[in-house]
Amino acid sequence: MSVLKADHISIQFGGLRAVNDFSLDLQEKELYSIIGPNGAGKTTVFNMLTGIYQPTEGSIYIDGKLMAGCKPYQFTAAGLARTFQNIRLFHGATVLDNVKMAHSFKTDYNFFNMLTRTGKYHSEERRITEKSMELLEMFDLQDKKDFFANNLPYGEQRKLEIVRALATEPKVILLDEPAAGMNPNEIDDVVNLILRVQKELGKAILVIEHHMKMVMKIAEYIKVLDFGETISEGTPEKVQNDPKVIEAYLGGHANASRS
Repeated sequence: MSVLKADHISIQFGGLRAVNDFSLDLQEKELYSIIGPNGAGKTTVFNMLTGIYQPTEGSIYIDGKLMAGCKPYQFTAAGLARTFQNIRLFHGATVLDNVKMAHSFKTDYNFFNMLTRTGKYHSEERRITEKSMELLEMFDLQDKKDFFANNLPYGEQRKLEIVRALATEPKVILLDEPAAGMNPNEIDDVVNLILRVQKELGKAILVIEHHMKMVMKIAEYIKVLDFGETISEGTPEKVQNDPKVIEAYLGGHANASRS
């Protein structure tokens, strides 16, 4: 079943066509990757798929629901979660509170319950705390639950960001360069985490990543963008041997000016 579908989406900023005729059909439990040189349009695609930008043409569906005109929070409510290239945690809050705040997106109490501290409020808070601790334990962060997020090592901050995304109970997760700035050991950790999220939790995952060794290790299907156009797609083996991909990364385009 398709959990995220982009049907011939394009976007234009003034006279610049940043992404042209991009399509994607991500099924349950699949792990896809979008790659391409800097300025190829990868983040612009992610911004369309999460409601930050509205496509000029084409349509986006989450779990079969047309998302035309929807805001980012409505994309989240429909079952999509996203991490960003630049870590976006609540650095002055604890690790546990970071996860609880993400869980609270789907709380079952209202403002009155919270204000008057009703039994429903307390039971929901217990449930959120338990769910948050389950996720932290799954990814070996339970011993850091009382640490402030900004005191975690960089690799664990990346891991916490993925845990926060899971706390919204998504059908599909979009990861924007999850290995950015990591050392080899940290990259191995995040690879194992992503594969666990896919295989044990059954989530569909779409990854933007520059670290080609990582992409080839985890992706089942890859789409390659260059100057907003899809120039290749298929299995890792097919893509890495495609002359167009080799040219985009190593040939004339690699030295071209990009916006």
